[in-house]
Amino acid sequence: MRKLFFVGLLLGSLALTITAVFACGDKLMLFAAGGRLRQVYARTHPASILAYARRNSAVPGVVAELERHSTLKQAGYKFLAVEEQPRLDDALKNGKYDLLLIDAADAESLAPQVSPATSMPVVLPVVYKSTKAAASSVEKKYRCILKAPGTSDHYLAALDQAMTVRSKGFWKALR
Repeated sequence: MRKLFFVGLLLGSLALTITAVFACGDKLMLFAAGGRLRQVYARTHPASILAYARRNSAVPGVVAELERHSTLKQAGYKFLAVEEQPRLDDALKNGKYDLLLIDAADAESLAPQVSPATSMPVVLPVVYKSTKAAASSVEKKYRCILKAPGTSDHYLAALDQAMTVRSKGFWKALR
């Protein structure tokens, strides 16, 4: 009688475990389709991005990588890259941008030009091959950074983080 009870208990727990394993499989498939989840998430955070891609900085490479990513356009991200400072000034005065991608070395000197912009974009500094201490000091000041070189997934995560900062109103604190 006791053996029969343990066999029944074992079979019952095995049956419950198997159904739980099959139910979790559906959720694991969502992780495999991470790109689709990213598309859905990014559609809730579409952004207009201005990039100051001056020569000899890391920004042109980041912009090229982001523009190659086809889901960005589907998600509603729009890019404008400018190479010269007068064109940057024009774009800031006449356009509406959510984010400004800029080299971390230029962020401090160009901050006075970004402040009076009508759209008040969030400055997203690009940190290229820096130490942890240097990256953390830039991140403390601007709340979010984009580390280069990296993968397009890391770049998308940084863009999403910057849009979250913008949506929460932290951009007012940065001024």
